[in-house]
Amino acid sequence: MNIYLKRCIPCNNYGSIIFRMISSSEVATALRPFYFAVHPDLFGRYPQQRQVNEDSLKLLSAHLESLLSQRRILPSTPKMLPFYVRTSNSPEQRGTFNLVKVPLERTVDPKIFLRKILESCNLSTEYLDKIPSGTSSGDKSQRSRSSSDTGSYNESFTYRKRTEDGSDNQEESPFESEFDVFQFRIKKARENESLKLWLQKHMVTANVRTRALQELKDEVEKLRESVVKLLQVQDIVYDCGWNVEHFRGCLKSLERLATLHPGAMQVVKGRVVVFAQFTGVSLEGHVMLFTGDVQRNWLDLIQNIEKHDAYLRKLPAYEYALSQVLRNIRIGRRKFMPKAQAMAYASHLRKITTSLLDYLGKYKYPKNWPTDLSKFEIVVESEAGPLMVSPTGQLIVPATCPGTLLVDFLTNHLEESLQKQQSYDRQKHVERDLHTRCIKQFQLVSLDKDDSVTPDRMIECLEKMIATDGLELNDIHLNITTYYSVLTDGTVCIPWNWK
Repeated sequence: MNIYLKRCIPCNNYGSIIFRMISSSEVATALRPFYFAVHPDLFGRYPQQRQVNEDSLKLLSAHLESLLSQRRILPSTPKMLPFYVRTSNSPEQRGTFNLVKVPLERTVDPKIFLRKILESCNLSTEYLDKIPSGTSSGDKSQRSRSSSDTGSYNESFTYRKRTEDGSDNQEESPFESEFDVFQFRIKKARENESLKLWLQKHMVTANVRTRALQELKDEVEKLRESVVKLLQVQDIVYDCGWNVEHFRGCLKSLERLATLHPGAMQVVKGRVVVFAQFTGVSLEGHVMLFTGDVQRNWLDLIQNIEKHDAYLRKLPAYEYALSQVLRNIRIGRRKFMPKAQAMAYASHLRKITTSLLDYLGKYKYPKNWPTDLSKFEIVVESEAGPLMVSPTGQLIVPATCPGTLLVDFLTNHLEESLQKQQSYDRQKHVERDLHTRCIKQFQLVSLDKDDSVTPDRMIECLEKMIATDGLELNDIHLNITTYYSVLTDGTVCIPWNWK
């Protein structure tokens, strides 16, 4: 998308019309060093800094969108956005940050705006300097018109876009960016609305949706029990995130498959069948069926399930090999880890073990490492996984992590891992106790939380709920997360840091 930005500037008693053209791809390229410096994924172990950068990037994106799409800027848009940047990339200073304030310029000259962003973080503007600026002078009538407007040119810039016939569209859009309006409403709601007030407004909706869906839930439960009996499986679980109607459709498809191929379905007898995000065999040995697959793909898996089981049987040996290479470290799995295929997980373990053996062929482990790492737990995830210490103290590593980088990561984070383990061991018992008390006190049907809600946040939320009088939460499904919402099935979502 090419954006033509036009402003009138007086020059020798005449107005010259200047067109500056910059594409969205040029904007992205110019800001690439900035994104590399502040991207939230770089702050996985520092939730406070990550949240600040994430929120500021959303507002910055909305501001850029308003400029590029020629929409008015809301008065509520802040003039400065805070961002955290690392003080240094050296291992000993990875946890220290500088807080910088990035100005949100209102000028329509994109180069000025982009330059301010880069300069605020002491980043190079070399690419920006190379972007050419085009100048086009109009005829006398244009100059005359421009000159007549110069009395109000100060800070009174207007957006003008070229139409297909080359003429200027001088009409300014009266509509604000929908995203800006959404962000503004969310911000005001967070600032002004308490949990009690929000519940008063939405509890009726939650109860109506829950009752309306109860008949369907009862029907789906009967169908689930029928298919469990037909297949003689241990259980059928829905782990997809779609609504209950989709679960019913999956059960009927499985029932139809069992009717058409009774012989092939004998291999799932006694196992757990899970409707999930992929088709395969999970690390727990469950038969996973992707809800978006056709029955033919489900049947292919079931007919070849022995191949997947063969990998499943090899996993203990692969995990033991990695444990031995890393001085008896425990091989774990994240509590909220996405389900993975046994076949893929076996490949991940082989890759990281081979990488460490290659490292040992050239170097030795650091002298400050303990002779035994059995107090620590490592979790191997997919190639695109994170490299971080989880809130529970687990060392999370991607399968493609080079041996040198992995050893460096472990060296710098063993102490942090131990501290988080000890903290979690203390907090998990407190959280469980508060969980039980809340369900009993508020007569909740269920109480869950999102993966992003760490134990300390959950404890803070539940303690505040217990200490607050007048909360009406009877007979609902409550989910602790980072936002307010009533889901289609009547589940009530509230942020952990509610007012």
